Amino acid sequence: MFEYVEFPVLPIVKAHLIVNCILAFLTLLVVGLRLVARFSSGAGLWWDDYLILFAVPQALAMLVIQGMWAPMGIGFPITETMPNLSHILKMLVAYELIYATSISTIKISVLVFYLRVFVNRGLRLATMAALTFVGLWTVGNTLQVFLVCRPFARTYDPSVEGECGDQVASFIAIGAFNIVTDIIILTLPLPTIWSLKMATPAKLGLTGVFLVGFIVSVIAVIRIVTLTKLDLENLTETMIWADFWSTTEPNLAILCVSLPMLGSLWSRCTARRGTSKIGYSSENATGNSGFSKLRRNPVDSQIPLEDLYAANQQVHYQSAVAAAATPEPDHMAPLHRDADSGSEVALTEEPHKPDSGGGIRVQTKWVITHD
Repeated sequence: MFEYVEFPVLPIVKAHLIVNCILAFLTLLVVGLRLVARFSSGAGLWWDDYLILFAVPQALAMLVIQGMWAPMGIGFPITETMPNLSHILKMLVAYELIYATSISTIKISVLVFYLRVFVNRGLRLATMAALTFVGLWTVGNTLQVFLVCRPFARTYDPSVEGECGDQVASFIAIGAFNIVTDIIILTLPLPTIWSLKMATPAKLGLTGVFLVGFIVSVIAVIRIVTLTKLDLENLTETMIWADFWSTTEPNLAILCVSLPMLGSLWSRCTARRGTSKIGYSSENATGNSGFSKLRRNPVDSQIPLEDLYAANQQVHYQSAVAAAATPEPDHMAPLHRDADSGSEVALTEEPHKPDSGGGIRVQTKWVITHD
């Protein structure tokens, strides 16, 4: 273990560390519940889950560095902390790299989740474009750590002869692109959601689920504001808030993107036994609307919500019009939930109503197949 001059931990620094420790604990708890929800639904893990699991130790590593910095004089003038400056700067290099990879991993996890859930071609293409943009942003974020100073050793050792670019400006630029990618990612599915034929309250609910990540964007904006007040000539005294918000952001991001995944687990913990169901019912002939509605039905025309989130699936939509005929018994309704073999589920079939003169029946099906 390296040696350093120990300073008393300032109350504000201690408070920041406690807050981030609590946040990290909540994040671990939610991620654990996310895994329980995935396994209990029978869906198992997919790439978006693995990416979050990869991001968790990175976010915790930033918290560890924050804790290691605390007794090194964070909040004290650099004239007093100069003996520790080399150690602080070396950890700052690691801190920047971990921040870049953790935030990127979380963004990619969300985008991969979109590819798993949505089958709309336009949205999938937009998601692939966003993935490319995030990849380029990650490369740029990583390169600036190594290229901002020449030679690289000057980044963590001011005694080395050389020159450095405006590091604070590069931090702010990277942070600005971070916010732009957040907005792009969070708004990508909204047009698709609002084009669905479902009740407005249901659309608002789904929109809220996807927009919960804007909390992280607010933190990212606050982080940029604190970066504008960062003075590398007096690093230890001016880095208090930048250090705090930079550690908060990835942990909060993991928490926010994992919370919506707990829906099926919540359903199991309530009076509704089993998985959440999505059903479709058409308005009757005298109704004023032809839009579909969300409903919960314990009989046929059901589909487990987690089946929509199963990996390697293809979803097809089919609508058919046929003359009324004697309906098949309920036990003949197609309802297969094998996540491995795929399923064909009648979501919108109208219950048969006796009619002396016959009539026309409209039947709509979603067919979900798994590779």
